[in-house]
Amino acid sequence: MDSKNESYLDGFCRKNWALLLGLLLLFSAVVSFYGIWLNYFYDIDEPKYARAVYEMIHSGNLLAPMFDGMPRMEKPPLVYWIMYPFAWLASLGDFSGNVLTLFRLPTVICSMLMVLGTALTGRKLFGPATGLLAGMILQSSVLFKFMAVMMKVDVVFACCVTWATYFYLLRYLGSKSPRVAVGGAVLTALGVLAKGPFAFLPMAGYALAVGIRHNVKRKQEAGQPVSFLSAFNAGGLVAAKWADRNILLLWFVAGCAPFFLWLYGAWLTSGFDYTQGLLGQFFLNTASTSTKVAAKLGRLDPYLDTLTVIFFPWGGYVFGAIYGIYRSVREKFNEKYVFMACVFLVYLLVFTLLFKLKSNRYMLPVLPLLAIIVCDWLVNAKRDKIYRTLFEMGFVWILSMAAMLGYRSFKSMSVSVNLADCVPVGQYMEFMFPFFIAFGAFFLVMLIVSVKQSERPALHIVVGSLAITAVMPFYYNALPSYTSLTENRPQPILGQALTDRLAEFSDGETLVLHRPFFIKTFPDVVFYLKKLAKEGNSMYSLGSTARPGDLLQALATPQIAAELFKKEHPEDTEKYPLYRYLKNTEFKNAVLLLSTIDFYKLKPFMDSLPPKVRDSLEVAEMELLTVKWVNTNIYVVRFNPDKMK
Repeated sequence: MDSKNESYLDGFCRKNWALLLGLLLLFSAVVSFYGIWLNYFYDIDEPKYARAVYEMIHSGNLLAPMFDGMPRMEKPPLVYWIMYPFAWLASLGDFSGNVLTLFRLPTVICSMLMVLGTALTGRKLFGPATGLLAGMILQSSVLFKFMAVMMKVDVVFACCVTWATYFYLLRYLGSKSPRVAVGGAVLTALGVLAKGPFAFLPMAGYALAVGIRHNVKRKQEAGQPVSFLSAFNAGGLVAAKWADRNILLLWFVAGCAPFFLWLYGAWLTSGFDYTQGLLGQFFLNTASTSTKVAAKLGRLDPYLDTLTVIFFPWGGYVFGAIYGIYRSVREKFNEKYVFMACVFLVYLLVFTLLFKLKSNRYMLPVLPLLAIIVCDWLVNAKRDKIYRTLFEMGFVWILSMAAMLGYRSFKSMSVSVNLADCVPVGQYMEFMFPFFIAFGAFFLVMLIVSVKQSERPALHIVVGSLAITAVMPFYYNALPSYTSLTENRPQPILGQALTDRLAEFSDGETLVLHRPFFIKTFPDVVFYLKKLAKEGNSMYSLGSTARPGDLLQALATPQIAAELFKKEHPEDTEKYPLYRYLKNTEFKNAVLLLSTIDFYKLKPFMDSLPPKVRDSLEVAEMELLTVKWVNTNIYVVRFNPDKMK
């Protein structure tokens, strides 16, 4: 694309900005909302958030998140707070029917706000055409779409980070408006309330970019040569931060103050110190990495496949975009590219060292930046031989990754839910063939719009984005859905099917026992226990590490459940909602849920019981799909005293 065509495209987008932005948001809404009505959980974390906000509604305590009557300390509360109004709407219907659609609305809205923030940031950096097309690239990213329908903190946090970065950029480009300062402060505070101090990473990138710019100007004023590495002079970086200390202090205090006020409020209202849980979760997530930086760096993978999968289908063009940034910084020292590079590198470096990219979702906050730099390179880079070569290499890489994903799915007869877990689909292949055909059609469309299309990147982006989003309905139609216990294709989903089975003999006063490992593996069971709750109450289950004899005794005499809990939590027992429920409920029957591992650990003790007692135990085996999409067996153990007569 020559400069005349570039100016024409930007001029057209600038003239019709409102209309085109509206069309982009409409496209975002159609794509984002697709799939939120599916009545099962996408992964193992979703039911934890859903159950926590459900318990907030019943307890009225918005400061202390709980899961199954126990403190849920893994995440700050923002995601629960934005889910709360939608959960309240669901409570008007007593949480009947498929309430997951309502619960997922906040993350869908946040994903649309991310697209809007990406468009505005891209426009501010490189022009209206780049902003609009970058928003389209982001929305058609597979990881972004799948995460947008999950009721988890990741999209909420990424939304806060995206908009905070936008305000940091405005300040970096010279805006001293109070609205910019306040906007940065508010978004920083929300980001910290979403995922703790990781929300400060874009601000650290901003501070680094300001310092580099300060060093460059000093060298230029002194007539000295400037390179990117020479701009990392420590003295200049510190001096720049000191000169900009007021705004940095404002944003830092704004981020810390609400977070610590929440911790204090949670402790006052519940008696639990949530700081311990947050720190424990952090160390748990980083436990798989070495404490030595050298060892971590020595084990870093190239991440080429990972990066392209995370940013599929546009990941192949990242390499060209990186080259474009390198050349722009080296030749012109363009401060806009410096800002983008600093924010991206700070985030990537910290998360790589801490988590070694152990989960694809950790990259979600940088997808807007990737979308902008890729779009800028595709649309605005000089059309020379290097550009055409990198464009063709990126296109070949995209098709290679797409072919690899398709081959893996076809060979394993499974599809990936969130680029991590696999759904077995061998028993209903007729649903899969349309998906494979549609995926193949995507290859063909990309091939057609990519051959000699380096001169028309806008067409390439628009058609490629529409092509991959057109495949998504075929993908969702291939996933399982819950109908009834008698349906074999697909198999019923665990949490719903299991609670339907319990409802056959439950009257709302049934004690549900399990081993702690059970709910860690199958948290959706806890969410669907709401089906058994009566008169607007919240029903809990008891995860106990007690001896097998005590567990089986609780089946026969469920009134001892409160004492079992007290033995395992002797300090401040009364603080736990679960204990108060066990203490104040007159149970009429009980059921013990066991995974395959737990069942075979307990079975020797059950076999050692007297024949009359052993015969009174009823064991039902259910083969179901779990939230992790792995075929497994669940054992339902009940005590039937009538068999002893």
